[in-house]
Amino acid sequence: MLPAWIVYRKELLEIVRDRRTLMAIGLAALVTPLVLIVVSQVSTRTATQTYTIGYSGEIPVGLDILLRATGLKLVTVADPSEAAKHEVDLGVAFLPAQIDEYFDPNRQSAQIADVRLQTVLGQYDAAQAAAALKSRGIDPGILTPMRLVSHPLSSPVQAASNAFLSFFLPYILITMILTGGFSAALDSSAGERERRTVESLLLTPAPRIQVLLGKIAAITTISLVAAVAAIGSMFVALTQIAIPGPGGSAGHIVLSPAAAPVMIWLALLIAMSFSALTLALGTLAKSFRQGQAYVTPLYFITILPASLILFIPDFNPSLAYYLIPILNAVLVLRDAIVHNTVAWPALGVTTISLLATGALSWFAAFRLFAREALLTRS
Repeated sequence: MLPAWIVYRKELLEIVRDRRTLMAIGLAALVTPLVLIVVSQVSTRTATQTYTIGYSGEIPVGLDILLRATGLKLVTVADPSEAAKHEVDLGVAFLPAQIDEYFDPNRQSAQIADVRLQTVLGQYDAAQAAAALKSRGIDPGILTPMRLVSHPLSSPVQAASNAFLSFFLPYILITMILTGGFSAALDSSAGERERRTVESLLLTPAPRIQVLLGKIAAITTISLVAAVAAIGSMFVALTQIAIPGPGGSAGHIVLSPAAAPVMIWLALLIAMSFSALTLALGTLAKSFRQGQAYVTPLYFITILPASLILFIPDFNPSLAYYLIPILNAVLVLRDAIVHNTVAWPALGVTTISLLATGALSWFAAFRLFAREALLTRS
């Protein structure tokens, strides 16, 4: 294994000297927390922002107080329907027996203001009905004959934290594993062909399987370093973001204990597969630029599983879905984060699937790396 170790050290030294790889890791470590901070600020601003209601007619007594307390500003307009198009978020006409509402569903501010208005009106109607019954000596409790008492089985703050991590963490982990080894794999294959240095390496007495092993090990190492850097910076940023809870309490996003070892294991399996796959694709390329064209489609493969979890958050797949590479890693990590337990059958199927994918990638990389055309093809 000495030749593989020598190649490993050589590749790591060249990777450290490569500015493209270092810039990719550095940017990931900087951009990830910045994106999270911006997202949290936008979410907080949206939740506390005041929206404008343009109204006509006479507001029922007490309703204006509730509206203002909910972050809805009232302004008088001549035509609520026209004002709702551009001037205000909602247009409301208070009539003797009803309330006409006008809003543009294409505007997010109008949708949020509509939800707030509906909530306030529901509270106002209930309060008015209770007051009318009480004035006639009737117990207002008859309006709610079956009172609902909620008993959450887990902390709502932790549930919000898990929901956030179940989407962002698998996406960042997989994307950064690919991004971290992207430049290193292409430089170690297509880059060496372009510089005409691969001939000197392959003509050494070292077996090609050990040369390939050293290269893949180096690319796997830098991929894991990139993933650790991005996730570490993400958690540093998350310590500064507070999640509001019931009763004015607040908490921070934390990773469940069961998810940490699962994440490490999946990261290792994915990094080994991606390293071999990107190296194989780079071997097919004549130049670094052509290698980029070959590897770029892999980004779409990493985006699709995270998108599936985003748009179908309650997706409960059968065990067969865990045979699909990348998707299975996202599902296993999501289950570990949300439920704080490891689904061993799913993890077992996922491990077998990723090991099989890695073995195929390694086999393809070795077959391509062992070709004599690698020495003669320009």
